[in-house]
Amino acid sequence: MNIGSQWRERLKIWAEQLPKYYYRKNDSLPVSYFTTKEYLPFEQAAQGHYTPAPVGMKWGKKWEYGWFRTKLTVPENLDGKWVVFTLNTAEEMLVWVNGQAVGSIDKKHCLITLAKSARAGDTYEIYAECYAGHGIRNEGAGPVGFGESSVPEPPEQQVTVGESHFGVWNEPLFQAAMDYLTLYSLVQKLPEKSLRAMKIIEGLKKFTYIADFELPEEAMTASVVEAGKLLKPLMDCKNGSTMPEYTVFGQSHLDLSWLWPVEETMRKAARTYTNQLALMDEYDNYHFLLCEPPILEWLKELYPEVYQRVLAKVREGKFYPEGAVWAECDTNIPSGESIIRQFVRGKRWFRAEMGVDSQMAWMPDTFGFSAVLPQIMKKCQVPYFATQKMIRQPPECQAFPYNIFWWEGMDGSRVLAHTFKKNNANFQSGDLIVRWEEDRVQQENIDGLMFPFGFGDGGGGPTREMVEAASRCADLEGAPRCRMESPVKYFERHADPADTFSGELYLAWHRGTLTSQAKTKQGIRQAENTLRQVEYFLSRYLLSGKEMPDNWQRRLDDLWKKLLFQQFHDIATGTSIARVHERAEKELHEVREGCMTLLQAMGLGAELSDNRRFAYNCLSFPRRIRGVTVPAQGSALADAPDLPKQPLRLSYLEQEHQYELSNQYLVCRLNEHGELVSVKKQGSETEYLKGVGNRLLMFKDVNTWYDAWELGSMYENLPVPLDDNVAVSMTRDASRAALEIRRSIGASVMRQAIVLTADAAFIAFETEIDWQERHKLLKVAFPVHAYAKEAIHEIQFGYVKRPTHRSYQTDKDRFEVCNHRYTALTDGAHGAAVLNDGKYGVNVVENEIRLTLLKSAMMPDEHADQGMQKFTYAFYPFDGAFQDADVPEKAAELNEPPVFGSAPDELGAIFLTDARNILVDTIKPADTANNALLVRVYECMGKQTDCAFTVNPKIRSVVETDMLEEKPKAADASHVHFGSFEIKTFLLYF
Repeated sequence: MNIGSQWRERLKIWAEQLPKYYYRKNDSLPVSYFTTKEYLPFEQAAQGHYTPAPVGMKWGKKWEYGWFRTKLTVPENLDGKWVVFTLNTAEEMLVWVNGQAVGSIDKKHCLITLAKSARAGDTYEIYAECYAGHGIRNEGAGPVGFGESSVPEPPEQQVTVGESHFGVWNEPLFQAAMDYLTLYSLVQKLPEKSLRAMKIIEGLKKFTYIADFELPEEAMTASVVEAGKLLKPLMDCKNGSTMPEYTVFGQSHLDLSWLWPVEETMRKAARTYTNQLALMDEYDNYHFLLCEPPILEWLKELYPEVYQRVLAKVREGKFYPEGAVWAECDTNIPSGESIIRQFVRGKRWFRAEMGVDSQMAWMPDTFGFSAVLPQIMKKCQVPYFATQKMIRQPPECQAFPYNIFWWEGMDGSRVLAHTFKKNNANFQSGDLIVRWEEDRVQQENIDGLMFPFGFGDGGGGPTREMVEAASRCADLEGAPRCRMESPVKYFERHADPADTFSGELYLAWHRGTLTSQAKTKQGIRQAENTLRQVEYFLSRYLLSGKEMPDNWQRRLDDLWKKLLFQQFHDIATGTSIARVHERAEKELHEVREGCMTLLQAMGLGAELSDNRRFAYNCLSFPRRIRGVTVPAQGSALADAPDLPKQPLRLSYLEQEHQYELSNQYLVCRLNEHGELVSVKKQGSETEYLKGVGNRLLMFKDVNTWYDAWELGSMYENLPVPLDDNVAVSMTRDASRAALEIRRSIGASVMRQAIVLTADAAFIAFETEIDWQERHKLLKVAFPVHAYAKEAIHEIQFGYVKRPTHRSYQTDKDRFEVCNHRYTALTDGAHGAAVLNDGKYGVNVVENEIRLTLLKSAMMPDEHADQGMQKFTYAFYPFDGAFQDADVPEKAAELNEPPVFGSAPDELGAIFLTDARNILVDTIKPADTANNALLVRVYECMGKQTDCAFTVNPKIRSVVETDMLEEKPKAADASHVHFGSFEIKTFLLYF
């Protein structure tokens, strides 16, 4: 806007002055209060013991809530006026007027309307529940001085009471101001020499000649309104035929927990939705995206009156119930079955509660997206996907190329996908131009974008100013057109994009999320495994006609609900405050304990004992347990082990200064530091290591921003030397030989048992570390004797291949990636895999697999991961092509603890295939029929396969369905075709 400095400053000053006159204070409001750390329903809180809270008073311990109240009687001088009020008692609060929750006051929502035409003498009782806070909300990074705290404790009293007051809202001035501000924002982004810009500047100049802020109030208002009339012709100008068109809607990203605990999110939910209800009451054309079922469940439970008002607005079409998933989950860390349950629970909730079949996976803030997602979405009847995260990668990384595109998953399934910039967005006319000119990444085959607007992360949503601006920009010359409509409408109008993106949506950012808060991640893995087991055994009980445990369906549903909540994208990823992760670890432990209780009710347990002598195998392939081969989905007597072909040996070779561990499968050598120097198979000279394995690597890990989230590319240049003083001892019995290692790692102490059992074809590293590091990263390296340009990384229901080199920018960007239970390297003749029981971050440097073990971020939790950590990883050599190897089976064995019982299982296998690459992942009681089991099966090696299934004699029919147990079609179990990485769902009726 090249109009000279004097005019530029004058127009800016008028833009800054106008909002100061929206509200005129009339009088103060005296408040009284009491504090609590408990949730109190309004009716109970209203009966509390309130004491005066004068201006300047301090209150608010950590995690504390203050209930404040006041009373306002409309004075004579405000009769017929638009009366509003504000409370200055905390940063964020939910407000009730005469017993009804009416909205929130926070940094962005400052005033609440009492009446648009008040009547003198009317009295209003005002209550507010205010959050005192818990100190600094630190998501930053950078060095932390020795002995310094990165998250300091708050003072004893955190909040200072300010002046609360009420007064008059100046609506005529506000409306004129919105015209001025809309045009002022627009002209900042228009071409300087355009006729439109020239005309707008002329109008704004004339506005400043008339709008006189130095006049008495009534005359000043009249001058602003009069000046606003000059802008009406400019506001009435419409666009030409080729202007971009946006789908706009209100929204508010509300993290289920993050820099605040779950208990605070429950209050934030009520604050956000009362704000939106108030806006909907005022604006007929305003609509808001309703998502995240847990938030609405809290409303239903804790604020039932608010929830009923929300339902009424849903019926009116004011809310757009969309989102499809239960929680806006991470998609890297959860198992495939977990992601399916997120969609199934989410879809069913939207149908049952809102009467809407949700069509869009709304994942605005998730940190990258698994290549399995398109297939799961398609089979859960979710055709559309939207996120803003992919546009926010650092500028040095390869930019994501598309805004509207077909996203093709690893099996070939496609969904329609859209990426937009920023979901927690303000709405100004100039922002619309910025979004198109600067933020749009796709330069062809696109004519519009989504523009969600509203404050978020901690909720809140749009303000009245945003809604006013959006209505003015429906078709305002110079700004992209705006349709206030459901995001689904955007997809329907862009139903056949020209571009396709294949594979995972790798986020070249926030790579530390694969490692931070290791106990939360391991808890998720263990909870998934135990839920899988308990559903399998419940299915066997159901099929056998045995008496089921009491309330098993409700109990199982509650356990899944707890797990799915902890897979939210700021919990599973380890990026929340300490209290959030403490709760997560507790609830994930409760999931495992709840599963064990259900198993015990069926006479089963995790330990072999006098009354539990039979081992059960819930996997879809035979496995060795306690020296016994247990058939797939079968049982065997566990206390009569077979003699191994080669005895288990452990010895020290003095001349080589090495230890040798061997069994019927492997001969392994280790040096005196507990590092692996040779792995061969019995009777073979093929070496599977190319260098030293089990080599611990520690690096300095100081990030420049987003500490727990990040893993900076420079960490490899900052190695931390490790003490090589290692204490070694040997232990052995008939079934297990172990080299016991004790060593220091910085300020931490590690104990490791390097184990070879009589049954194992892999060498395991059972590890305990009392982790006491700050800003350090720990990896373990295994160089594999195989030349490969791609590594094979397990993800949900299969694997992806990623480069082992850094030739292109996209290769360099992938310096840390996700794996599930294994990462493998192979040259087609030989290879090896590193298995793990709960580690997700990994990188491969040429021929070396480096599994990330621990990270010690200091923000937002300064003690993240400190304390005792227990985990196991393993090295597994294999021969031949990877597609013919049994790596997935060995990875499953490492992760699936055996289950024992008192009697053989006479039922036999339920559903087994004759193809090695077809794995049965889940067997569970069906949701849609009492006389059916659901079986989830997938192809794990990326090759089309025809197979036959052996079906238990008790099964009378087999039907294939989608993942919602819908769209049934007859299935011939004797001949089933699987595509590459295809997941199939069967219902087995009995």
